[in-house]
Amino acid sequence: MKQTTTIATFGRTLICALAMGALVVSGTALAETAAKGSVQGTAKVAKEVQKKTKTEAGKQRDTIIKEAVAALAQTKKAILALEKKDKQAALDALAMVTGKLDIIIAREPDMANAPIDVRVETYDLISSVDMVKKAVKTAQDLLDDGEVQQAREIMIGLVDEIDLIVTAIPLASYSDGIKAVAKLVDEEKYEEAQEAIYELLSTLVVTRNVIPLPILRAEELLKKADELATKKNRSEEENKKLAALLSDTRSQIKMAEVLGYGDKSQYKEFYRQIKEIEKKTENGKFGKGFMDKLKKSLADFKAKIFGESAAAKKADTK
Repeated sequence: MKQTTTIATFGRTLICALAMGALVVSGTALAETAAKGSVQGTAKVAKEVQKKTKTEAGKQRDTIIKEAVAALAQTKKAILALEKKDKQAALDALAMVTGKLDIIIAREPDMANAPIDVRVETYDLISSVDMVKKAVKTAQDLLDDGEVQQAREIMIGLVDEIDLIVTAIPLASYSDGIKAVAKLVDEEKYEEAQEAIYELLSTLVVTRNVIPLPILRAEELLKKADELATKKNRSEEENKKLAALLSDTRSQIKMAEVLGYGDKSQYKEFYRQIKEIEKKTENGKFGKGFMDKLKKSLADFKAKIFGESAAAKKADTK
């Protein structure tokens, strides 16, 4: 059986607008309305954000373990053999599964879950801070009125992020489970063996790692601003461009805040740091390192969100 490992990519553009008191979320409509209230700075760093997404996805792809992928493929092969009541083929496939998992356990004794698949899902929200605030208020009012499903339709669209979804085999329990299945096969209890395998497959660990797009955009905008901030004798046009980049950075951070990403108490410090940068660069002033503190703050903030989302795991069937 040929084995392949791929990264699946899913992209979704959400255009958000309030019309007649109701929130409408669509990927094909309301373009004109959304364009008027679109978040500043998104287009300026679109290419950089796309490149960063590919880099982050590549890092996750590098964690995939080929023996674990092979173990899953052999598990599926065992299912086919059981459907045909082919005892020897099923036992051979299960032995292959056990062997592949033993290799991983011997090589990485501290590893709990062996990654087998990575999916990338992008949710790109086209909206403004004010529009999102209105949407949140509308959802809250609907919830207060007991209109849960209408509120859900609003809230489900209020995401602006990249999700890196990693599926992994829980090594210890899966290995033990496969051995138990082999015993059932040896006793020719084929239906019970199939049920046991499907139960095992339901224990695959799925981890969703979240990267807020507004924070990612803010980081890229700061890089562009930093290039201008270090330039001596900037032109008037360059000063305006620098001011616009810093304003766009603030807008992106504000978007992340209203969408509820991370610890709300940290945003006040982000705004203070931007104001400090604006003061240091006003009237053509220049220098190095003006952005360093905010760059680090945003990187740490993003890493914490990524780590917290990675800690939330659930069972899924592949």
